[in-house]
Amino acid sequence: MQQFALVTTISLSLASGAFAGMDMPVFGGPMKHIAVHLHENMLEAHVDDSVPTPILQNYGQMYGGNASVLNDTMYNAQYGWMVEGLWAPPSGSFLWIEQISATAGLMTYSGGTMMDPGTFDPIFGTAGSSSAIMWGGTMLHNWYAVTAPGTYSATYRIYFGDINGIAIDGYEADEVTLNWTTVPTPGAVAVLGLLGAALRRRRRN
Repeated sequence: MQQFALVTTISLSLASGAFAGMDMPVFGGPMKHIAVHLHENMLEAHVDDSVPTPILQNYGQMYGGNASVLNDTMYNAQYGWMVEGLWAPPSGSFLWIEQISATAGLMTYSGGTMMDPGTFDPIFGTAGSSSAIMWGGTMLHNWYAVTAPGTYSATYRIYFGDINGIAIDGYEADEVTLNWTTVPTPGAVAVLGLLGAALRRRRRN
């Protein structure tokens, strides 16, 4: 039986492109952990409130390979699922994360860690994918992306399930909601700046 270990990490700001030359999209800011631990027969998930709400942003960069799914989107990967404490799933079961609701237009792609961006496969209902994923308990930073400005949220259920994702008896699941805001794309910011300058000139004339 695999035992989960407490993961200790240092939050790093990655918004300025710490992985130049690796064709890895930036996370968008310091890691915002979703700590999952087992209390008796109950799973509990807690979002780190010390880190501000992540911002979905278009950095004006284009990526190749699997990361190209983020091209022309506003994206972010600050949220990091992590197991807290020393514990293991019940025998014959696995940890599952299921998206039970989300703002329309929020797309999610399979991620990894700061050094391994993941596969970028669609998950949580994106492009017809399953609403649930099996999670091995290691640090997991998925990629969230949108194409329209606004505020977004998604609610997830964390539970023990069998190999097919069917919840097992005797253990309580937990739910957690993640939130994002957006900022305009670089091109939109430039246009807004020009419009503002034009309005100021009209007021002076």
